[in-house]
Amino acid sequence: MTKSRNTFSWLSAPGLSALSVLRIEGDGAAAFLAARGWKGSARPRRVLLLDAGGETLDEVMVAPEQGGFTVTCHGGQAVRAALEQELEQAGFSRTDPWQAPLFGAATRLARETLRQLTLARGARAIEYCLWALRHGEAALLQALSQPAALDDLLRRSAATRYLFEPMRVHLWGPVNAGKSSLLNALCGEQLAQTGEEPGLTRDVIEGSFEHQGWVVRLLDNPGEWSGGQDLDRQALQWARSQRQGGDVVLHLIPPGAAVPRSESFVVYSRCDEFMPAGLPESGFPRAVSVKIPSTLDRLKDALVALQRPEVSPCSGDAFVLSEELRDDLRRLAQGQASRETLERKWLASGE
Repeated sequence: MTKSRNTFSWLSAPGLSALSVLRIEGDGAAAFLAARGWKGSARPRRVLLLDAGGETLDEVMVAPEQGGFTVTCHGGQAVRAALEQELEQAGFSRTDPWQAPLFGAATRLARETLRQLTLARGARAIEYCLWALRHGEAALLQALSQPAALDDLLRRSAATRYLFEPMRVHLWGPVNAGKSSLLNALCGEQLAQTGEEPGLTRDVIEGSFEHQGWVVRLLDNPGEWSGGQDLDRQALQWARSQRQGGDVVLHLIPPGAAVPRSESFVVYSRCDEFMPAGLPESGFPRAVSVKIPSTLDRLKDALVALQRPEVSPCSGDAFVLSEELRDDLRRLAQGQASRETLERKWLASGE
């Protein structure tokens, strides 16, 4: 029987959380862990992991999985470096997670989907990834057999990028339009200072919320006004430059203010003071008040609708989750790649 190569790979990026997740694979994985404190169990167990000299490395959780082990450890750089050194001295080589047969994932599509799963933001993103792990290979094989339909599939899949990089929504408008209050209310926490004094916000303040399983990022910006000082004008200029990197701009219109001529999505703020007539049931423009919870929910609905992909697990086409696969399918649709090449790259075992 051919021996499998001893490898390790990090499933979590460094410095982003208090915990890190390590994958160890190969014929020597069980012996490596057993020599360092693991007692051998089919169930996840907490282990005081030791180095080869008997010194404590870290208190970890060891979970046997198909084809290897998952080790959850503390996320500090020192712990990660010590574990890497111990593994390399024991003959393990480091691999990128999408190059290793993680959890029995034999194809490149399965490995890439597992990598995307580690980046998923929100319950819906996880749902998409888990569906793609179970059904993505069959769905991709069918898509490769219908190249004429790929342009439509790619168009409908474009918003899947928000599953991993949630939409950045900038709150814009005049001072005292209620931007900071709206940020706090939507995110459910006190992120920005609020009050009647104009110009309290002089920086771009970010928050996020999850609604119906979708994550949305919000950015509160300094208000536009003519009575500010040099510092206020500099803050506004800097905020304008940051706004260019956003996906959506919500222009808040307080009672009595004119609607700007722009491509921004209009939101009539403080609608408890004045409710505009003739607004649509859904979408934009919207009216909102932090004092009326139902208006906050409807605004969340409208924002989620902007980033919801047109593909879904229910429709059986939610498998184009990575930029690399998207590019390859686009090349196939344009006649710059062959079905056989992509089938071998994404669906062949061990590729």
